[in-house]
Amino acid sequence: MNSPFLVTPQWLEQHLHDADLVLVDVRMSPAGLTPKKDMRAEFERGHLPGAVYFDIDDVADKSSTLPHMLPDAEAFSRAAGELGISENSTLVFYDEGNQFSAPRGWWTFRNFGAKRVYVLDEGMSGWTARGNALESGPAKRPAAVFNASFNPAAVVDMAQVEQALGSDIQILDARAAARFYGDAPEPRPGLHRGHIPGSINIPYGELLENGRVKSLVALRETFSAKGVDINGPIIVSCGSGVTAAVLAFGLLSLDAPQVRLYDGSWSEWGLLDGKQPIATK
Repeated sequence: MNSPFLVTPQWLEQHLHDADLVLVDVRMSPAGLTPKKDMRAEFERGHLPGAVYFDIDDVADKSSTLPHMLPDAEAFSRAAGELGISENSTLVFYDEGNQFSAPRGWWTFRNFGAKRVYVLDEGMSGWTARGNALESGPAKRPAAVFNASFNPAAVVDMAQVEQALGSDIQILDARAAARFYGDAPEPRPGLHRGHIPGSINIPYGELLENGRVKSLVALRETFSAKGVDINGPIIVSCGSGVTAAVLAFGLLSLDAPQVRLYDGSWSEWGLLDGKQPIATK
């Protein structure tokens, strides 16, 4: 069995014209890429039919110096409504097909109160691989009302992570192993190398197989092999709170009851002028 939050390209072919369906493109420019890719231009060059583009970098807390921190409920409501999305829409999020950013879109809308939220398995590449066409140009959907109600229990801040150190709370890090162990530089300037002491490295790609999200059995085995108790309290993190949502997606697919995301992640914890403890082994 696969995650209950996944839909396949085949499913989408049959439901593409459902009245309540909204396809949401959440492709992102990779961290550290200079200059950044113009993702809105990429969207207008080609996207799934009828999709709208949700900019994770833009619909964010602009008062924070950290990248794409969650906005408040009012700003989120406004942005979602302008895209023609209501909390009662059936939402399907997609990225290129590597599940880099689609789960962050899924996680964000879910925690602002959207009720039917899914991720497209294999993303855009899976759609086109079946011979399906893309659409070009800007998105066109009538505005809607999104009544946001944020779930604060889904997120932790730095103080809560500090309190979790040395406790029974498991901290998972979705970054590549070389970054976790400090063998590779961070893609963002101004950050130490290393990881939060006591955290467990599960690179987000380990939840995928040939670009597809692993089956529930294989997901459970992946977490178990890393020593994770999915029934215990868990904080997921990464470089900036995006691929941490891939771990959250996998865990919540397995009905893990206590999953929270550290939105600041290494972009906050690893700051060169910070005083947080850092490990490299």
